Amino acid sequence: MKTSWELNGKYKTKYEYKLKRIKLSREGNMLYQLAGLCCLLVSLCCLLTIPSLAQAPENNGYVGDKPLETYIHDTVKGDLYYTIGSSYYSGKVYPGDVYTVSHNLNLPEGATVKLARLYNYWTWSAEGMTGRYPEMKLSFNGEELKSEKEYSDRKGWGIYDYPTGTWAYDVSAYVNSSGTFSTSIENTGPGVSYVCIGGVGLLVIYTAPDGKDIEYWINEGADMLNSQMDENGIPLYDTTPNQTVCEMLRPDLQLPIRNAALWTITQSGNWENNTLIVNEEMFPGICDGKPYPDLEIDKRDITDCLKAGENTILFQAIGDYVVPSGAFLVIEKDPLAEEVQASTKKASEKLEGTGNTPETAETETKKAPGFGFGFTLAFLTGRKLVSGSRKPENNIKNDQEEK
Repeated sequence: MKTSWELNGKYKTKYEYKLKRIKLSREGNMLYQLAGLCCLLVSLCCLLTIPSLAQAPENNGYVGDKPLETYIHDTVKGDLYYTIGSSYYSGKVYPGDVYTVSHNLNLPEGATVKLARLYNYWTWSAEGMTGRYPEMKLSFNGEELKSEKEYSDRKGWGIYDYPTGTWAYDVSAYVNSSGTFSTSIENTGPGVSYVCIGGVGLLVIYTAPDGKDIEYWINEGADMLNSQMDENGIPLYDTTPNQTVCEMLRPDLQLPIRNAALWTITQSGNWENNTLIVNEEMFPGICDGKPYPDLEIDKRDITDCLKAGENTILFQAIGDYVVPSGAFLVIEKDPLAEEVQASTKKASEKLEGTGNTPETAETETKKAPGFGFGFTLAFLTGRKLVSGSRKPENNIKNDQEEK
């Protein structure tokens, strides 16, 4: 029989263990509840900050940090057509106001539209004195459209903290042939908000029986640059010309080509020092105020500037505010040169499959039986003469070896 002391001691031990378990369980529950509370607070903070982050401007100065994006790169037997029609700079378009422009499209007989794209170039969007992203309704030939891609830039500081951008629309379903097309843009923003329309561009890629064999790149975007200086040459907006460089295109080419045409579209860049850079070649005066200072379209031949492999096409804002908004490159290819390249490539691949190169193939051909009757006859005659001039013992030795 166990003593009362032993029983009490055992009971005491079990009781202490139970108390310890309860204490640990309570501490664990408190930690679990605290962790849950922290997670809840973090989630609430995220929900509150996400909307503000979505609308927050980028505080990045006026550096070139938004390279234009390649929308499409393809080949076609046809050509590219681009026009801004009756576009003009609108000034402030307030809620309810409508900006209208028309485009006349003239395509060759028998042409088929492969791609049609509409660009709404806009700037200086604000409500009162505060910059804001615009709310616009665009209709094309009476059909209201949603933008397929929206590019914009905003710097988030200074007295010119207003966004600017390029909105792109797919209108391939509405452009089937030559004709006149109308675009209207209404400001649907609140209160006294306004937006300025720089213009509207219509781009068409078409095929045609008598068209050219072309390879094309369509690049889009909006990169706000500003390297304006004061009278002492000090940057007014903390950016120097070596920082205000926008990458327009980076095409990879195969030569030879017949010619290359480049369209450069910029907003608000009427300044002679702005420069287009194609590899090592520089073209100042790219912004000459045509067709008008708020939307400039430059088209030029850059055939001699291009090279085989990767090419770099840049835009540099020098002492100016300007927004590169588009770049279209069209390369006319040489079908005959391509056929020769294809044949050469096919022959090389065939030789690689046999483990030979053109040089080794030529050598093997010369080694093959029947290569040149005259060469074979001369070789045998020479061998006979050489054998006859050897010493008798060498001849005997050779006969023995042959046996």
